[in-house]
Amino acid sequence: MWRKRMPWARVPLRRGTDRVQAWLTLVLVMTMLFAAPWTAWWAARTTYRDVERAVAWERQHRLPATATLVEDASVQDGHGWSATGTVPVRSRWTGPDGTIGSGEVSAPAGARAGSTVPIWLDDHGQVVPQPAPRSAVADATLAAVLAGGAVVTGLGGVRRIVIWRLDRRRLRSWEAEWLVVGPQWTRR
Repeated sequence: MWRKRMPWARVPLRRGTDRVQAWLTLVLVMTMLFAAPWTAWWAARTTYRDVERAVAWERQHRLPATATLVEDASVQDGHGWSATGTVPVRSRWTGPDGTIGSGEVSAPAGARAGSTVPIWLDDHGQVVPQPAPRSAVADATLAAVLAGGAVVTGLGGVRRIVIWRLDRRRLRSWEAEWLVVGPQWTRR
């Protein structure tokens, strides 16, 4: 009766290193299929939660306000131009608690005294940079892709290193066997 040979059955030409490589590949692929999605999900969830927390904190502690310029925004006062075309100018503003604040704010070059510019204030009425626009979904997606990719890359690297070592072992074995068989085939 004819029997079909299964791919995992013992084949006389298959070496032990070939079996190790096959099992290693199976184990690493299964690990990738479970670890990469889980790691991506965890990274996305953590990043989304952290970004949402940061945005909520900024909404609570960074408030928009309007500053009124006390002097003209000119370049003759020695400050020079910035990359955005703004110059620091003395101004006054009303803080979130109703107190009057004063100091330098960035205003467009050429703005006249009495004109207003939007600014952002912290809880203490100090001028702070405008909060950067953030997207929790975009950050979470990027974190998921990077985390999943890192798992796949790491496991692929482990596989490549082990196969490289197995190939070296196979080559040494082949060279040792050729030293025995080679003289029978050649005249040297």
